[in-house]
Formats: sequence, C-alpha cells, structure tokens
Amino acid sequence: MGNDLPLDHALTAIREALAAAHDLSLVHVRRTTDPDSYITVMHHPNPAARPEQMNQHSAYAATLQEAGWEQALSLGPLVLIPNIPPADTAPDTHIATWSATIDDVPDPVDAAYEARHLQHDSDLTEAVWTITESTGRCHLIITDDSPANVPEPEPDHAGRVEFHTPAHDHANHTDSAV
Repeated sequence: MGNDLPLDHALTAIREALAAAHDLSLVHVRRTTDPDSYITVMHHPNPAARPEQMNQHSAYAATLQEAGWEQALSLGPLVLIPNIPPADTAPDTHIATWSATIDDVPDPVDAAYEARHLQHDSDLTEAVWTITESTGRCHLIITDDSPANVPEPEPDHAGRVEFHTPAHDHANHTDSAV
C-alpha cells in the first residue's frame, strides 16, 4: 500500500532546511488542517535527553529564519510558520503581493517581472513586490523599467532590480539590465 498523498513542497523544503543543522528524528513537521496555511515544528526529544535538549524550538526558528522563512515564530513548545501556500502549490509557483499567482517561473525576480506585466496600471514604471515562493519564503523585489534605467532594451526584463530576502538580505543589490 503506497502513499497516495501529494508531495507538499513547503513541508519538504522546511524539513530539508532543518536537516542541515538538526536531528530530524527528534522533530515533527506538520501542516495545520484548518486553515492549512500554517506549518508547525515540534521537538520530541528522547525522554533521557538532557534538559538543555528539551527546548530546541528557538534553535529551529533561527535555522528556518536563516533559510528564508523569516516569519517563523518560536512559541515555546513549537515553532509556527504562518502564510504558507496551499499544499498542492506546484514548484516554480510564486504569489505576488496583490495575490496574482505566477506559475512555471524559476525564480522570484522573474515572478516579479511577470506580475509587473500583469499589473493593471501600465503607466507605472516602478513597482515593489512581495513574492512568496511555493515553499512560503518571501522576497521583496523592486522593479524599475523607467526609460532612464533601460539604456538598451532586452528581451526578458531590463532596468533596475533590487532583490531583498528579509531573513538574510544577501541581495540588497542593484542589477542594471537583468
């Protein structure tokens, strides 16, 4: 009898992030059912564990925040991660600020430009997007396609892009002609 449940990409990504620094045999990662937009991480230590091993929730929250789930909250006996897309959300799916769903796009910057093309007011040249990946990681992306920032138009998207990942803001960079 096989497992007929569809793969939950958010759960998988969260487990992978935790496995990089923690023993997964001591962790239960679950999606809540109603609503299904939360994931909980609970520590279930060996009863013979030392007292300092009993309260690992803050370490799990820190690991998840560093991996991009900046909204992970340490709540005592568990870690709560809110604002997770539904379990059936496909990989390469991004949700833009105003709830536009962008499918089959490999990265958040491409999703921001795709959302920019779907934007109703085409007279705007600069846009600020919060892009949520299928796993629940959020990114802030500023796109600017004003003529001053587009010296030579490119086929995909040209202009200035600022890419911010709140947890470890490794970007905070500006690319001209991305």
